[in-house]
Amino acid sequence: MPARIRRYFADRFGDASKSEAWGYLVWSAMGVVIAVPELLAAAGGNNFLWPTISTTVGHLQGRWPVLTLIPVALIVMAGVSVQRIRLGDTALQADQQAIGRSPQGRLIKQDVTLEQLAQGGIPPAPPRRGEFEHVLPYFVFATAVVVAGGVVAAPSNSRFLVGYVLYSLIALFWVIIPNLAAYFVGKDFPFTTLVFTVRALGRRLQFVALFVAALLVILLLHLAFYPWPTRR
Repeated sequence: MPARIRRYFADRFGDASKSEAWGYLVWSAMGVVIAVPELLAAAGGNNFLWPTISTTVGHLQGRWPVLTLIPVALIVMAGVSVQRIRLGDTALQADQQAIGRSPQGRLIKQDVTLEQLAQGGIPPAPPRRGEFEHVLPYFVFATAVVVAGGVVAAPSNSRFLVGYVLYSLIALFWVIIPNLAAYFVGKDFPFTTLVFTVRALGRRLQFVALFVAALLVILLLHLAFYPWPTRR
C-alpha cells in the first residue's frame, strides 16, 4: 500500500477506539456472512439450496401478511430508540426503571435510588460495564453454528426452511444475543452496534457512511415492502 494511502487512513482512523475498530470488523464480517449465501442464492435461482433473505421474507409475508408490519416496526423502534437515548443519556421509565446506553451503543438497565427519585433528577449516565473478552472465539463458534444449522436443515428438501435457519441464526448471534447480554446480564460485547458503527464512520469518511446508510435503508425498505422496487 502506498505511503500516501497509509497516511490518509492513519489520519482518519488513528484515534479509533478498540470497540469502534471491532465494530468495523464485526459488521464487515457480517456483511460477508450475509453476502455469500445471498449471492449464491441469487446466482442459483429458484433451484438453489436456500433462497435470498428478501425471498425468505417475501415467503413469510405471503403466508402471513401481517408479518409485513414487523420490519417496519423494527425500523421505527430502532430510530426512535437511538434518538431518544443517546450515548451518555439515561431515560427514566414509568416503573422507576432507568435505561441508558453502554459505550458500544446497546441499551442497559440501571438501578435508580429513592434519593435520586426524591430529588427529581435524572440518574447519572451509565458507567462503563464489564465486557466479554473473548469475542473472536464467540464469532468463530457462531459461524460454525450457522453453517451446521444449514447442513442440518438441508436434507429437509425445503429451501425456505434452510433460509429460515441460516438467517435466523445470523440474527441471533450477531444482533439478539449481544443486545440481550448487555441489557439483562450487564456485560457488553466489545464492538459498537451497527448504528453507532455507521455513525462513527460518518465522522471519518462521510461519503462512505452515507453510502452504507443508504444501502441499509434500501435493504430495509426492500424487506418491508417486498418485492419493491420490482413489480409482482
